[in-house]
Amino acid sequence: MTEYQKTYIELKKQFSATDGGPDSIRALYAFMEKLEQTEDKQAKEVLVDVYDLLDFKKDAYELLSKIGNRSDKKSLKRLGILKDYAENWGNTYAIRKPKTKAEKQKEKEKQARLGLPAFRYHPDPLDTGAFAQSEEGVICDCCGKTTHIFYTNPFFSVEDIEYLCPECISNGEAARKYDGSFQDDYSLDDGVDDPAKLDELIHRTPGYCGWQQEYWRTHCGDFCAYLGYVGASNCGR
Repeated sequence: MTEYQKTYIELKKQFSATDGGPDSIRALYAFMEKLEQTEDKQAKEVLVDVYDLLDFKKDAYELLSKIGNRSDKKSLKRLGILKDYAENWGNTYAIRKPKTKAEKQKEKEKQARLGLPAFRYHPDPLDTGAFAQSEEGVICDCCGKTTHIFYTNPFFSVEDIEYLCPECISNGEAARKYDGSFQDDYSLDDGVDDPAKLDELIHRTPGYCGWQQEYWRTHCGDFCAYLGYVGASNCGR
């Protein structure tokens, strides 16, 4: 057993024992970055395992395609499984590296500089990938203004909308203008009786993409905030 394998086994145990706790994920990321810096084949073999554990399915498949032994049936079987995940999921549901308090503060400052509105039920839309950035800028279909941040997740409307700026989502203008919504109102937990909260979630909150039907849960008479993907390995935990 190589030192790479020993380290991976220990980190995997920590990951499982803490149910994917932030410290264990940071440790896996640090190990992953170390493995990425070397061309040692044994390191790359372990890197496939790290990618897979963190749900970087596309990266795991592409790396195994390069270094895997295609004459080995076990390797071929795993390659086939990863190929299926890579084609259907890519790296979309990879477990993100938890931010430190300092990093979170920098993110808030960045959002403020970019003029990104505060979304109560989706507080970190840049981090979750709900918005993309463009240095050149794009034209918002709703207000006609140039925006350097544009929406990338689902918007349910008869109209074919290409770009929406954060402001037109936040103030509800996009939903009003195109008679659209950002969430499926049939996929919401019961328990919220306030129509204003329902309106805010459906018409003024960026949505998210899921590999199954997206679902918004409630707690204490209000909707829960969406913080990001947990990764397929955490499903059912």
